[in-house]
Amino acid sequence: MKIDIPSEFPTLKDYLDWLFKKYNTPDFINSDPIKFVHRFSNPQDMEVAGFIASLLAMGNRKIILLSNEKLFDLMENKPYDFILNFDPFWYEKSLSNFVHFAYRNIEGKDLLVIFYLLKQTLEKYGSLKNLFLKHYDEKHPTIKQALSGFVKEILSFNPPPKLNGIPKSVNGLLPDPEKNSPCKRLNMFLRWMVRKDSVDVGLWSEIDKAKLIIPLDTHVSKISRALGLTQRKTDSWKTAEEITFNLKKFDPQDPVKYDFAIFGLGIEMKNLS
Repeated sequence: MKIDIPSEFPTLKDYLDWLFKKYNTPDFINSDPIKFVHRFSNPQDMEVAGFIASLLAMGNRKIILLSNEKLFDLMENKPYDFILNFDPFWYEKSLSNFVHFAYRNIEGKDLLVIFYLLKQTLEKYGSLKNLFLKHYDEKHPTIKQALSGFVKEILSFNPPPKLNGIPKSVNGLLPDPEKNSPCKRLNMFLRWMVRKDSVDVGLWSEIDKAKLIIPLDTHVSKISRALGLTQRKTDSWKTAEEITFNLKKFDPQDPVKYDFAIFGLGIEMKNLS
C-alpha cells in the first residue's frame, strides 16, 4: 500500500497534524466506544465504563457499540456500583446469552470472570487508577511496566467460586505487554484515561501522556507501515513502541494524539477509493 501526502502539506508531520485537528473533535465521540465514558460524570463510573467498553473494542465498530449498549443496560447505567456489588451467581444467567461477535467471540462467561476480578480490584484499591499508580514509575520510559503489573494483579484475584482458575480466554482479553502483545484495547483505555482534550477525558493526570503507547491493530499497523513509521512485519508490543517512537519526532510530549490522525487517514483513504 502506498500513501501519497497531498501536495498542500510540506511534510508528513503537517499532514498528520491537520488530520488530528480534523478528527479530534466532539463529533468523534458518538461513533466511538469512548462515548460510554462520556455518558457519566462521576470519575468512578467513567473509568469502569471505559475499561469495560475498551474490552469489547474488537471487530466492526457498529457491533462494538451495540454490544456495549447491551452491557450498560444490564448494569442499569451504574457501572461502578454494578461491579462493586457484582454477584457471579446472580448474573450468570443474565450473561449466559451474551456474545460479542468479533475476530474471535467474547462470551458472557468471560465477562462474568472479568467482572468478578474487577469487583475484587475495586474492593482492594477503590479505583483502577489506584492499582495502575501502584505499578507506575515515572522513571520508566513508557507505561509498559505499569501496564504489565496492572494486568498481572487483576488476573491474580480469585476466579468466581465455580471455577478452578482463570480461563485462557480471559487471559486473552487482558494481555500482558511483557509477552509482546500489542495490547491494543488496554492502550486505548489508557489513552482515554490519561490524555485530556475534547475527546479523551484525562482522569489519570498523574500519568505522563508522553509515556503512552499507540493502540495498535491491523488498521493502524497497515497505515503506519505505508507511512514508514515501522519496518516490522508483525503486530506486537515492539511494533507499537516503534511507531510511537517515530511519532514522538512530531510531538515528543503527546505522540499518541496521532492515533486520531491515523484513524482519520483511514477515513480519507476510504473516501477516495
